[in-house]
Amino acid sequence: MSRDYMTIGDVVKRLGSGYPDLSISKVRFLEEEGLISPERTPGGYRKFTQSDVQRLELILQLQRDHFLPLAVIREKLAEYDRGKMPAELRPAAGAASTPVALPLDDTETVKIEEIPTTLGLPSSFIEELAEYGLIDPFESDDGPQIDRLDVQIAHACWDLRKFGVEPRHLRMYETYAERESAFFSQILMPAFRHRTPETRQKLVDTLSDLTELTADLKAFLLRRALSRTFEDLA
Repeated sequence: MSRDYMTIGDVVKRLGSGYPDLSISKVRFLEEEGLISPERTPGGYRKFTQSDVQRLELILQLQRDHFLPLAVIREKLAEYDRGKMPAELRPAAGAASTPVALPLDDTETVKIEEIPTTLGLPSSFIEELAEYGLIDPFESDDGPQIDRLDVQIAHACWDLRKFGVEPRHLRMYETYAERESAFFSQILMPAFRHRTPETRQKLVDTLSDLTELTADLKAFLLRRALSRTFEDLA
């Protein structure tokens, strides 16, 4: 019976020619450091998907080609997971022995059919996000696609799964975002009805201030509400 994943030994054998110092113990160490997180079989064996192998190779490239310590690599991977392209990853990707799917630039989009290989997310998960209105795929000549912002939203929703949070639980955030957007528009529209380059920049700055202040307010209100249930938060 064929497997749709690789074992830790398979991974070391596959990447060993490009990284002679790679060993099973090193892969385990990187997992202990939280840089990779392969799933496990019911028997406790590690299951490495293509996305896991690509992520491991990025780490190895950043160590070999840029001599970065693990603390810095962790920061670079956090940017990568948010859909941002750390500068070091561009040349590193070009040197990879295995093609590496990198996050999108600000102006790029990704086809829905390419999401599993490009972003490492299941197509079914993307379909579920679209069903609940959390992302907004659009049609193009090349088929349905999503933009960079939707990529970031998809990654955030995927990371929430570790807490048992599924897309159906997140619909309220999209609804609230629509309401907050309408509220901000009421505040800002009179002052920024005429879109000149100067007013556009001022609008960007004002929106940044508004979102920062309201984010603080929401955090404070949520903390107060939670403290009623969890007294230690008070």
